[in-house]
Amino acid sequence: MKRLILAAAMLFVSLAPGARLAQAQVTITPGPDAAAFASSIGMTPEQLTSQITTMVDGLFQVTNVTSFLRDFQNAQSFSSKGLGVDYASEATLVEAGATFSVASNVDKAYKPSGSYTDPPISGGGANFSLMGGLGLGLVGLDPLMVFGNWFKGSASLGQLDGNYQNWGLHGQLRLLGPSRGMSATKFLIRWGGIAITSGVDYAHVQLSSKRSISSTFNVAQGAPVTVTSAGSLAFTLDQTTWSVPLEITTSLRLLSLVTIYGGLGLDFQLGGGSDLHILMSGASLSGKVAGTTYSNLGTASVQADGHVSPSAARMREIFGVQLGIMDVIRIFAQVNTTASSPMLTSLAMGLRLAI
Repeated sequence: MKRLILAAAMLFVSLAPGARLAQAQVTITPGPDAAAFASSIGMTPEQLTSQITTMVDGLFQVTNVTSFLRDFQNAQSFSSKGLGVDYASEATLVEAGATFSVASNVDKAYKPSGSYTDPPISGGGANFSLMGGLGLGLVGLDPLMVFGNWFKGSASLGQLDGNYQNWGLHGQLRLLGPSRGMSATKFLIRWGGIAITSGVDYAHVQLSSKRSISSTFNVAQGAPVTVTSAGSLAFTLDQTTWSVPLEITTSLRLLSLVTIYGGLGLDFQLGGGSDLHILMSGASLSGKVAGTTYSNLGTASVQADGHVSPSAARMREIFGVQLGIMDVIRIFAQVNTTASSPMLTSLAMGLRLAI
């Protein structure tokens, strides 16, 4: 089965994600204190300007916009996995619940080396969704279930304000599943069969800020420099992802109480895109070394615009555990992870009521 999923993935390898970087520029204008500050740390003014340019570039990922956008979008899309489907239960008639999920791009933390205060945004994603499921045994299609999930809300992320929306519609076919009857053996251990799940997921997030930011980084040992935008920052990130998952999972229930499950998934990300706009003009630069403060090192300006499409296809592994109370109240935790680089990991936790 894994070979089948790998073969499907190969069909999409040739679909390279589109990317467009319209403009990316960091401009540092030295101020009256720049020469003295540079001399105090053994640099020339030109070397100091170059070092600050590199650090501000890293703070906003200006010359790395394309990779950052793709990694951030993949993480946000990844956070929608596991929101709307029950992989642990079988022979369910009706269920409803809510799920919270967070995802992180482990190989891509949006923070430059040497920075010890938060940059405008950190790499990762979060989602929350309401879900419902309906077994089609009522119409004679006992192995089939359909699931739907939806949510729309707003939240703050670091120094940014945002809103997000997600929805999904999925169908699940269970093969070789157990009958509804109960026996002593099935009470002790019960195999859930093979579940094949597919459908469509939609995820959208928009982040924006026009507030001031303040971030500090070291240009040399014991020589921190702070960049403060003082309201001169315009930051907008808008991303949308459409994906079609193909998932194959299995489960094992112990003592009719705890269910462990796992499997493989392949996400075909067939639409959407991520757009970033950054404009910061005349942000102030200040520094400190050996107890002396240099309040006017100059100004920093940043301009960046870019667009990318999501990765065409990505394989993931699914692991989860569910606690069932009277088989009606179900509390679960699920991890989705990728072995490929950059590595993505998401954790979904939720509560469901079912009969």
